[in-house]
Amino acid sequence: MKKLNYMYMFIFLSAVTGVTLVLHYAAADWLNQTYFNFLIWNLFLGWIPFLFSSITYGLSRLKWKGALLLAIPSAMMWLLFFPNSSYIITDLLHLTTRSSRYFSQNTTEYKYWYDLMVVLMFVWAGLLVGFVSMYQIQQVIYERWGRALSWIFVIGGTALASYGVLLGRVYRLNSWDAFTNSDLLISLMQESVRRPSLAFCVFFGTFLLTVYLTFYYLLNARGVTPRNTESFDKQM
Repeated sequence: MKKLNYMYMFIFLSAVTGVTLVLHYAAADWLNQTYFNFLIWNLFLGWIPFLFSSITYGLSRLKWKGALLLAIPSAMMWLLFFPNSSYIITDLLHLTTRSSRYFSQNTTEYKYWYDLMVVLMFVWAGLLVGFVSMYQIQQVIYERWGRALSWIFVIGGTALASYGVLLGRVYRLNSWDAFTNSDLLISLMQESVRRPSLAFCVFFGTFLLTVYLTFYYLLNARGVTPRNTESFDKQM
């Protein structure tokens, strides 16, 4: 598993987030609308898992024995907020609910394409932040307990994330309801155990796992260096 420079990754993710916000404000100013301002908050929530994964990763690097004990609650907080990074995918729904503003007389208004690009940029930024945070936690598990357990974690993490998205989108719960409204959370979790919910989690979890596997492969794929390039590198 390739080790990443997370400082550079933080800068890169910040740049992607910055471009996303610029596009949002440019489109909002051009179209004279503020409807999609909620995406900024959702993207902010998507950054929280990266904060906790970075803390967990940093603690795992310390030689102090008690650091690992501190990393456990940090990793649990990561798991609690991780669904926020993929929840933003479901915001594509708003393009459907506003379809009457985009389509008329078999034609598509230009503002639809602007809104689509803005929402997709938020989705892309949210997924990147979330998957980098998962990669961090997986790397900690990989280095301490091995490859097999790290992939069990990934499968379980994406499954729980899909369930978290279900609770958020369908039952309108938030991550902090685990602390502030636990009775309602337990009640809705019991209500959610039914066939449509299971189907949603399977499909959404499969989607997340597939995208993460693609992300992981692109980071860890090893190419073949041509001989002439290799000799040139040696000369350099």
